[in-house]
Amino acid sequence: MPSDELEKQLAESTAANKEDVLTETPAAKQEFEASKESGRETGAELESEKMMEREPAAPIIPISTRPTRGAVPSVRDQLTVKVEKILESGLKDTYEKLAPIAQQEFKIQGEETASKIRELLSAAKVKVKKIFQLILEWLMLLPNINRFFLEQEAKIKTDKIIELRKREEEKII
Repeated sequence: MPSDELEKQLAESTAANKEDVLTETPAAKQEFEASKESGRETGAELESEKMMEREPAAPIIPISTRPTRGAVPSVRDQLTVKVEKILESGLKDTYEKLAPIAQQEFKIQGEETASKIRELLSAAKVKVKKIFQLILEWLMLLPNINRFFLEQEAKIKTDKIIELRKREEEKII
């Protein structure tokens, strides 16, 4: 229990320092003596005890005004645009019902999802399950929609994206 001993030493040293500071003026000395005799603590003593009970403050981490997100390329190639079109198909009515802030968040997440899918499509082996999970996570941002419906929509969109990749490969060959 070394922390208990440290706390006692700290309390004793602060009490001695407070007595020196508080007794500089005669009125303060009388108030300090009266509070000491009555057993009640002065405001400074209560405050120091509260500060000792608090946990140490966490380090200050600078917060930027713009949330840090995955890099969304400012210039999009044709494949990314086509992936975005597939992702947004059939969601116009639901998107318009969202609050403006939710719309912006949904749009940003959608663009990030499209760029991640684009990266997955450029790999030699396409990870269909990962594409499905990305789309499902993005669709889960929509409130009050049945999870099974969202899974079905994610599956349909995944199939369309895989079909798109096959068509793009055929153009190259």
